[in-house]
Amino acid sequence: MRRGPLLLIPALLLAGISVSPQPVARVVTRPVQALVDYSPLPALQQEIRPVVTPPAPVPRVVLGAQTTHLLVALTFDLDMTPDMAAAARAGFKWINTDATSYLESMNVHATLFMTGMWAEVYPTEARRLARNPNLEIGNHSYSHPAFHSPCYQLATVGHTAQLGQVQRAQQAIERVTGLTPKFFRFPGGCYDRAALDTVHAAGLIPVQWNVNSIDAFNPYPRQIASTVLNGVKPGSIVVMHLMRGNAPSSAAALRLIIPALQRRGYEFVTVSELLAAGPAIQPTDPREIVEAAPIRSLPLPAPRWCGWVTGQKGRVYTCR
Repeated sequence: MRRGPLLLIPALLLAGISVSPQPVARVVTRPVQALVDYSPLPALQQEIRPVVTPPAPVPRVVLGAQTTHLLVALTFDLDMTPDMAAAARAGFKWINTDATSYLESMNVHATLFMTGMWAEVYPTEARRLARNPNLEIGNHSYSHPAFHSPCYQLATVGHTAQLGQVQRAQQAIERVTGLTPKFFRFPGGCYDRAALDTVHAAGLIPVQWNVNSIDAFNPYPRQIASTVLNGVKPGSIVVMHLMRGNAPSSAAALRLIIPALQRRGYEFVTVSELLAAGPAIQPTDPREIVEAAPIRSLPLPAPRWCGWVTGQKGRVYTCR
């Protein structure tokens, strides 16, 4: 077969394709959209800074706390004067172990204001109480002198020696218990403006009370209980004593006070826990003076009857 005609066929086919009309591609053009010149974000007018809440001012004197919660702080003084220390070394035991055992058995939170001399005379007992997580230890001076007179029958210490009383007690309590108190209670509750300045200069906060149990030298536990139960309100601080000789009925009174307050729904807290629940109630007297008359020589009369009475103020515990 001859190759010439075969080569001619593809050439003719290519020629036919080239002369046939081809579709024209249409290019669709769209109008170009103008770029919008957006203005930049406005600069912040001021820096965003974290809000720092200033610390609450240190209360001048604490009487209680402003709260609607059913909280009450039981506080107990552990006094020790040089005469009492001499009696203790001779064998007299001042601590009311019946009262402390009851507090611990009931898991009551409380604050104990301890004199430095008491910690030194009873180091084992002081350490044991300090180890109890329910109990808070406060400073009650070194040897329990009055920081202002008149103050019952307490010996008085001058302003120049008051700082030494506070610091020496602080050192004794720290050395014996390992704890550093942050609250201070004046012996007898007596003070003046200079005494307050001295305590604050030592870095402590004075704590008084708004319910006085009147358990000192009181042989009648029902009277003590009646006084406390009629005075307690939410945020109250109650003052009592753990001195077997000078407050003989405190333990018996506690066995009436604690169950009665629990039935009312009260929770027992330390002073620190109470102040965490609300701001401190402070005295309003601008003179900043508290004095106390001597103790009455005659004992209080024994009540003839104690019990619950319903009156205009509700149900109260009273003695008659």
